[in-house]
Amino acid sequence: MRWTDFHIRGIGAALGTLVPVDQFPSADHHHLSGTGQRAVSVARGITGMDLAVHAGRGALASLAMTSTGPLPVPDLHFHAAIWRGSRGIDFWSRAAYVRSRLGLPAGPGIATEINAMSNSLVGSVDLSARVLAGSPDTNTVMLTGGEIFGAPAFDHLTADHGIAYGDGGSALILGREPGLARVLATSSWTDPTLEELHRSGARFLPPGTTEVGIERVHQRKAHYLAAVGASSVTRRSTTGIAHVMQHALADADLELNDLRWVLLPHYGHRLLVNQCLRPLHLAEEKTLKHAGDQWGHVGPNDQIIGLTHLFAQQAVSPGDHLALVGVGIGMTWTAIVLRINRVPAAMRTHTLPLRWPWRQGRPTSVPQKEKHA
Repeated sequence: MRWTDFHIRGIGAALGTLVPVDQFPSADHHHLSGTGQRAVSVARGITGMDLAVHAGRGALASLAMTSTGPLPVPDLHFHAAIWRGSRGIDFWSRAAYVRSRLGLPAGPGIATEINAMSNSLVGSVDLSARVLAGSPDTNTVMLTGGEIFGAPAFDHLTADHGIAYGDGGSALILGREPGLARVLATSSWTDPTLEELHRSGARFLPPGTTEVGIERVHQRKAHYLAAVGASSVTRRSTTGIAHVMQHALADADLELNDLRWVLLPHYGHRLLVNQCLRPLHLAEEKTLKHAGDQWGHVGPNDQIIGLTHLFAQQAVSPGDHLALVGVGIGMTWTAIVLRINRVPAAMRTHTLPLRWPWRQGRPTSVPQKEKHA
């Protein structure tokens, strides 16, 4: 879908300490084979919701850089967290907690949670554009996400095969008024025939269960792949990601070569190639492959963390075109094509705690100590 008056007005992200993988007791060749993973973000002593709050403060600060007058209060707020360990407690509103900690007042609209798994935030950009298009009384949308993983229930390195998971949060503020970037087009695709990929071999928990145990995502996926074959999954995944990119680019009147950056899930190297780069015929130089292999897969936050990083490093310029591609268990895909409008110099110092030198799109070292934004 083509959009004419939909913009990214604020952006922020937060990471933990970047811990080299060889410092994890669980590190082994089997789970890290083909990932190229060098480090993952680990946030200790903080919740996923509080990481989202840190990111939200950065988003509000960057909104102020391109706004005059009072800052708008979001009419709609979507919050995302894909794992139970990132959700605090049950029977409670994480979205309201984040909104309250950000100091946002009561008012019209709704704060709620969304769960398209790792496509929750990129997918919510698509949803938000459609809501604003049909809602003249809605002007501003906030998206937030925050994830905390960790042993024993969800080991950063061994819970899934080929993917290392990192802790972090992110936030976007979207609206009708120009700001940091204009969203030119969005496209989404769903293939529910792949739902069993992450469920196969597992039974539903009975009502009243209090002990859910250790996440073994890799075992469920292996069970399904053994039954249907990897080529079946690859074929359906290729259809989904190719569809959204082709349609978003066409609606934006652009070609793939017109994009300076394509921000993808922070998968391990092998999975990134098989599920993203090869289906899109995309060169890795346009991606943050060598930043993601130091952060890990931070659920739905990957692309927003990556975009915040590009602003913080002044690695984008006004007029640049970018795409954000989300992939979520289920499976769903979303592509967002945008054009950069402004890159405030002040974003270098406050948005994301990454201070390594930037050289040809690749970080050159792993910092050992970081603080939240």
